[in-house]
Amino acid sequence: MGKILVVDDERDVEALIMQRFRRSVRSGELEFLFAHDGQEALATLRAEPDIDMVLSDINMPGMDGLTLLDHLPQVNADIRAVMVSAYGDLGNVRAAMNRGAFDFIIKPIDFADLEATIRKTLEACKTVRKLRDALQETRTAEAASRAQAARLRRVLDTSPIGVSILTETGDLLYSNQRCVELFGIGPDSMRHRGAAALFRHVEERERHPTRLRDGETTRSDEIHFIRDDGRTVWMIMSFDHTVYEGRAVYIVWLYDITERKVQAEALRSAKDAAEKALSDLERMQGDLIRAEKMAVIGQLIAAVAHEINTPVGIALTAATHLQTASDAIITTFNDGQLRKSDFQEYVGTASEVSSLLVANIERAAALVQSLKLVTEGKASSPRSRFDLREYLSDIILAVRVQPAAAGHDLVMDCPDGLVLDTYPGALTEVLIALLTNAFAHAFEQNAGGRVVVSACLRADERVELSVCDNGRGIPSEILPRLFQPFATTRRGAGSMGLGLYAVFNLVTGKLAGEIDVDSVPDVGTTVLLRLPLDAP
Repeated sequence: MGKILVVDDERDVEALIMQRFRRSVRSGELEFLFAHDGQEALATLRAEPDIDMVLSDINMPGMDGLTLLDHLPQVNADIRAVMVSAYGDLGNVRAAMNRGAFDFIIKPIDFADLEATIRKTLEACKTVRKLRDALQETRTAEAASRAQAARLRRVLDTSPIGVSILTETGDLLYSNQRCVELFGIGPDSMRHRGAAALFRHVEERERHPTRLRDGETTRSDEIHFIRDDGRTVWMIMSFDHTVYEGRAVYIVWLYDITERKVQAEALRSAKDAAEKALSDLERMQGDLIRAEKMAVIGQLIAAVAHEINTPVGIALTAATHLQTASDAIITTFNDGQLRKSDFQEYVGTASEVSSLLVANIERAAALVQSLKLVTEGKASSPRSRFDLREYLSDIILAVRVQPAAAGHDLVMDCPDGLVLDTYPGALTEVLIALLTNAFAHAFEQNAGGRVVVSACLRADERVELSVCDNGRGIPSEILPRLFQPFATTRRGAGSMGLGLYAVFNLVTGKLAGEIDVDSVPDVGTTVLLRLPLDAP
């Protein structure tokens, strides 16, 4: 029967293990004891000296698994410890192996792997105990040394652990079958190649022992050997310096960890591949966001440029008409035929044309100003102080000329004297994206929609900006993830779903504000921005 102490601060582990091994427990093949930290485990070990194996978590409150490992030899040197750790915690696993852990299990626990590990560990416990019993018999019974040695070799030859005995000069006195299998060579080659490889690591460890934090040294190490068939075998090597058949020797134990190494390497490769894929995705996402921004700005520039043609054309026609009238009045004057009625008609024409010229040139100037705002409104532009009402007027003028806004109302409600000290370029991108999004998504082909841009000063010295439409609203299944990448209601209509994701990043990052959305189907949508008067 194998007696196992399970140490884990998760109390559900007890129920899981008892359920998994209920048959072995009922049959008396296995017995489980449980502790919930290192101190309780030591007390149990002192009270139950016949415990064969400790299965312990590494990370626990109070005394952790690594500290418990340090105390195990003082309580019972024959106990073998198997440590439990999570993926990615290879540093703790290595520290545990260096402190004498027999094996380790990765969380989440694969119970098939756990069962195999328990079997292997219990067999190792039996083997090591038999080995020590046999060695003790050789020390205390000199006359029976040969018989004991033969008995020891029979035990070792069936051991799942590789065992070799080396002299202090590197000669191989003994190597069991498992050791020969690990090196993949015959017994004769083992005496030369295998012994040389083992002795090199033993000498290196003796010259440069690894010291733990508490000052103790470890006599274990990872080694690898390239076999004749090209396969690399990884092993945990531990050794003791003792006396065998009257000679000072090193007894070397070898534990095969090749499969674990392969799994760890596969895990690292998968992690690297996942990180690379994430990096590529983030880079592609950034490219898509920039492309969508440029598309929106391009549409605005085209719309504003188209609108400029109308006032410029009217102004040009009016100026041409005024020039013709002026040439005619000059000719009449030069010929001495200028009449009062001719002059009065010319003055009336000049007055009307001048008013027409001023109105259309002012309209063109306003459109040029809005075009400048759009083209220069980059998120990287420096911060500045500006009047919010004047700023919003330019934004609305630029957006109102878009084809998508035709047939809809776009109005502004902002008090005078509201001044912001922030990044106008970033705010421009945010507002243009929200307004463009409203006209693109809120309304069907029918005209008559209404979008209101309003602003007010809150009691906490922040400005609340809202973009409110009376459109069809946002579907409830999209609303919770509206600001996530690629969330859109028009997947097949050219929308990538990155506009509001970029808006969220600008508002919460560059502008140091907050953004919320409230939408009711067939009633409308309101996007609220809460921004500090002075950006940090």
